[in-house]
Amino acid sequence: MEKVKEFRGIKEHLGVFREAVKDADSIGFAGVPGVCTPFAQLFAYASRDKDNIFIPNTDFKRARTLELTEYGVELGEMKSEKVDVLVLLGGLSMPGIGSDIEEVKRLTDEALVEGGMLMGICYMDMFARAGWYDLLDFDCVINADIEGFVLRRGYLSI
Repeated sequence: MEKVKEFRGIKEHLGVFREAVKDADSIGFAGVPGVCTPFAQLFAYASRDKDNIFIPNTDFKRARTLELTEYGVELGEMKSEKVDVLVLLGGLSMPGIGSDIEEVKRLTDEALVEGGMLMGICYMDMFARAGWYDLLDFDCVINADIEGFVLRRGYLSI
């Protein structure tokens, strides 16, 4: 895979995603429930003009719609129709909580339309660290590194 674009910040992060899926009608986000669900909701908000679903781990039959409500993007009805873009979220590749690579490959066959796009979204280069670039035929991976700091007021000492 070749690096084709760099970005900074959440707005650009969502923007590169939106650009990558602009021609799709439907997107499936597969990830670890709880850990990946908020990321699926965030990216579904960026693609709210599409039909979006969340697939828990690799269990396509338990997929639910991602619906825009007055509270943001929420899980909705059960729906397991093939998608134009299947987004694998980084939690799937994490040791201890992720999914077996063979189950992930099965999901790509089960959930992605023929000729569809296999995308990965991860942080801290999790897919590379898990060796998934050699195991899956990604069309696009969006990776971001997280850096931060903590500010605090002075502590009261007693």
